Amino acid sequence: MEQNSGSSTFGRTAQEGLETAKDYGTQAYETASRISHGYMESLRSYINPLLQPASNMATYLWKNLPPLRWFAYALGLFNCIPLAIFLGWIILTLGFVSSLAGVGIVIAQGFFTFLGFIIFLPVACVLLIIAAIGAIAATSAWLGFEAANFGLVQLGVVKSRNAIGYTQARAITGTGARDAREQGR
Repeated sequence: MEQNSGSSTFGRTAQEGLETAKDYGTQAYETASRISHGYMESLRSYINPLLQPASNMATYLWKNLPPLRWFAYALGLFNCIPLAIFLGWIILTLGFVSSLAGVGIVIAQGFFTFLGFIIFLPVACVLLIIAAIGAIAATSAWLGFEAANFGLVQLGVVKSRNAIGYTQARAITGTGARDAREQGR
């Protein structure tokens, strides 16, 4: 009884410890969220007035100075070509490295499959031979039993096949075990 009491006390203490840890974690998260939100708001309120004139000036120039837009579009277009080459090179090298790694994986899997077959095939062959020997032995025993039964009936030692249970076996396979038992066979 004392052992159960000790373990249940330990379980309650552990559960209370978990609850306390969850409470502390929740409080710390809420405090950090509140502090960081306040910090971000104060930073935004400080930076917004500084960036607002620059943002207004960029919007004014973009709308009223077409060569600036042409320059930005041309800059984007000219940067697009090296970026396309760079991305093409990344895709090409990634494909090469992936295919090389894939070939290595296929070789490794083939090797381990070969090792598995080196072990599996002899074991499967031995088990197949043992199963064949067992089937041949069981079939031979059944044939011997049937031959002995036929010989004993022919010699008159056994009056009929019923003495050995041939009719019961036929009744069981023909009508089922329960029906044969009920019929008294």
